[in-house]
Amino acid sequence: MNLEFDDDQRMLRDALARFLAQQLPFEKRRAMRDAAAQLALWRAADGGIGIGAAALPTSIGGFGGGRVAAMIVAEELGAALAVTPYIDCHVLTAELLLALGESARAAAIARGEALIVTAIEEPATRGAIGAIAARAARADDGWTLAGRKIAVAFAAEADHVVIPARDGEDDLRLFLVPAASLEGRLHAYWTIDDMPAADIDLDGLWVDSAAEIGRGQNGEAALQAAVDAAIAALAAEAAGLARVLLDDTLLYAKQRRQFGATLSSFQALQHRMVDMLMLREAISAAALLAALKPGDAQATAAAKATIGDALRKIGQEAVQLHGAMGMTEELRVGHYFKRATAIEQRLGTSEMHVARYAAGMAI
Repeated sequence: MNLEFDDDQRMLRDALARFLAQQLPFEKRRAMRDAAAQLALWRAADGGIGIGAAALPTSIGGFGGGRVAAMIVAEELGAALAVTPYIDCHVLTAELLLALGESARAAAIARGEALIVTAIEEPATRGAIGAIAARAARADDGWTLAGRKIAVAFAAEADHVVIPARDGEDDLRLFLVPAASLEGRLHAYWTIDDMPAADIDLDGLWVDSAAEIGRGQNGEAALQAAVDAAIAALAAEAAGLARVLLDDTLLYAKQRRQFGATLSSFQALQHRMVDMLMLREAISAAALLAALKPGDAQATAAAKATIGDALRKIGQEAVQLHGAMGMTEELRVGHYFKRATAIEQRLGTSEMHVARYAAGMAI
């Protein structure tokens, strides 16, 4: 199998890396806790390079790069610690809309004309689609929803939010809800990794019957497949984070002197940095496997379990080897460690995905 990028893939990677190096140096990133500024940067990158459409099919105006293109984009965004709606909108939600036959909405995402996110997590879900407990009850010519969604990235900035909820027979139904309907129901806040997010109060929310875009087993399968695509992209983002955490640690160890010698000269610390390198390679391999095997639930589960443990260990080592400097605002490693912590908890923990992998082995 040829695992080398082709010319188009290399051009995508290099163009995005150059753009982010120029437009998002760390000092600018450190001061950017502004959703409008984050979206402006994203739209500039998307408009100039077309990264939002890179992975999407040509049938809706994308460039047809598939999971490998999504991997390239997510890894470079991770390496720059860029806060964008890429995974939530252009991967998870676009994949979901395509699977449900909502090609016009997906095409609007590909063109950069729509920001649509999906509200999956609830207090008890922790990434498990089967644990979604929000309710939908028939009411007049529509549905009345009940429940609560949490930590929905860019929910307050989105044009629409896809809301999964279960009907009286526990079938999953998917509703495309316009932002105007959610007015007064959003509790917006910043997560530890500087991502704009919001909790959504669904109690008493009425939606028109036309808002329903999926239901039953087909809807649940489409949602799980979209979540798996997002997990593959998260694994690639983790690879970008791991790359920077290791590079910064190696550079610091070569410069910092203790007891008359650089930290990099101490054999015990060399062993720890080699361990970081091996973990980084494990993350990259897991991300590549998930990208090359779309639709393989075990490859996805293996990737999420791998990055959860490996990225946490890399982040911990990076912080510890920087000493007290590791958690200061002035150095990158603390900020990258926060994002690593958020990724570990997104769309299922390592323990959940180990169990999912084991369940697949038993079939």
